[in-house]
Amino acid sequence: MSLPIEPVLNRVLIDMGRSFLQYISDAWPWVDPQAQNVQEQVFVLAARQRQDVGDLAAVLSDREFFIDFGTFPTEYTDLQFLALNSIFEWLHKGQADILGEIASGISQAQTAGDDEAVQVLTSVQGHEQNIAASLKELQSELQTVSA
Repeated sequence: MSLPIEPVLNRVLIDMGRSFLQYISDAWPWVDPQAQNVQEQVFVLAARQRQDVGDLAAVLSDREFFIDFGTFPTEYTDLQFLALNSIFEWLHKGQADILGEIASGISQAQTAGDDEAVQVLTSVQGHEQNIAASLKELQSELQTVSA
C-alpha cells in the first residue's frame, strides 16, 4: 500500500511559497539604479514561482486536502537591507533545494502510481529549472552592469 501523495505536494508547495526568492521579492533588496532592470526580472521570476504554488494549491484543493502554506524560515529575517548582488548564493541554494524536493516528490508520486501528481510536479520542475537558470543569467548580468 502506498502512502498518500498530498503531503508530499504540500511540502513542495511550502518550499516554493516560502522560498528565499519569495522572501526577497517582499524584502526589496537594494540595487544600483543602473541595475533596476535586473531587480525587476527577479520579481518576475518570483511571480512565476507563485504561479507554480498556485498550480499545486489547485491540485490539493481539488483533492480536498487541507493546505498548509507554511512560514518563512527564521534565518531569512537576518537578511534585510542587503544588496541584490550579495544574496545570489542564497537564491541558488534555495532553488537547488526546491529542485531536490520536487525530484523526490516525482519519485514518490511515481511509486504511488499518482499520474496527476507526477504530471503537475514534472511541469513545476521544468518551470523551477528555468527559474534557476534565469537566476544565474541575472547574476551574470548584474555583475556586468556593476563593473
